[in-house]
Amino acid sequence: MFDPKGKKVPCVGVSIGVERVFSIMEAKAAQEKVRTTEIDILVASAQKNLLEERMKLCSELWDGNIKAEMSYKKNPKMLNQLQHAEDSGIPFVVIIGEQELKDGVVKIRNTLTREETMAPRANINEELKRILSAL
Repeated sequence: MFDPKGKKVPCVGVSIGVERVFSIMEAKAAQEKVRTTEIDILVASAQKNLLEERMKLCSELWDGNIKAEMSYKKNPKMLNQLQHAEDSGIPFVVIIGEQELKDGVVKIRNTLTREETMAPRANINEELKRILSAL
C-alpha cells in the first residue's frame, strides 16, 4: 500500500489508546487516597515535655498488637503531628496532655471526620481495637 514500487507487503497492526488509558487511571488514582503506611494510630502530645508519656503509651499499644507510632522529636508541635497523620493516611490520633494525664484519659481523634472522643487510659487497647474493627 505504501511501497513506492507497488509491492504488496503483508502486515498486521494493532493500536491502543495508551494515553487515554493512563489518563483514566490517573483520574481514578486522584479520587482515592492511598495510605502510605500501615500505622493505625499516631500518639501525639498537646504540650511540651511529654516524650516519656508518649513512649509509654506507644509501648502499651504495641503490647496490644496495635500498629502505632509517634513523633520522635522531644517537643513536636501539635499541628505538625496532626498534619503528619493526615498526610500519611493514619486514621486515628491519640492525644495526651497534662490534663488528660491527671484525669487518666486520652483523647481519640478521627483524622477524616475530626471528631474527638475521650477514653479511659486503663482500657485504651480494647477501645482502640473496637474503633479499628469498625473501619
